[in-house]
Amino acid sequence: MDDKLDRRLILAARAVVFLFREFEQLARQHDITVPQYRFLMFLKRGPKRAGELAVEAQIRKPTASALIADMERRGLIAREKDEEDARSVKLRLTELGLEKHRAFELELARFLPTVLYEGDMEKMLDAFSELAYILDTRRYEASPHLADEMAAPQE
Repeated sequence: MDDKLDRRLILAARAVVFLFREFEQLARQHDITVPQYRFLMFLKRGPKRAGELAVEAQIRKPTASALIADMERRGLIAREKDEEDARSVKLRLTELGLEKHRAFELELARFLPTVLYEGDMEKMLDAFSELAYILDTRRYEASPHLADEMAAPQE
C-alpha cells in the first residue's frame, strides 16, 4: 500500500461500505431495491425514457426493463406519451411511487442518527451535507442535466 495515502480515505471508504450495507438492509425491509430507489429519485425530477434511466442508474437496459416492469406492476411508475417524440414513451412517478420515495427517505433520515453518537451528530451532519454538496457539484459539472435536488430538498 502507498505509505503516503491519507488513512482518512480508507476510513471514509469503510464508512461508505458500512452505510451502504445498512441502506440495502433497510431497503429490503421496505420492499424496495437500491436500483428502484435510484429510479424513483431520478423520476422525481420529471419523466424520463427507459434508456435515460438505465444510463443514470448505470445499469444495462435489460436490467432496467425488468426493474421498470416490476415497478409499473406495483403502481410506482406509469407510462405516458413523449410529447417530443410520438413514437416513444416516458416513464413518470405515480402518487404511490412518490409516497414510496418519501417514506423511504424519511426512514433513511430516521436511521442515520442511530449509527452516530449523540455528541458527534452535528459534526457528522455537517460533514454529510458538505460531502453531498461536493458530489452534487461535481456531478452537475460533468452532466448538467443530472443535477440532484439534494442541495435544495423538495417536498
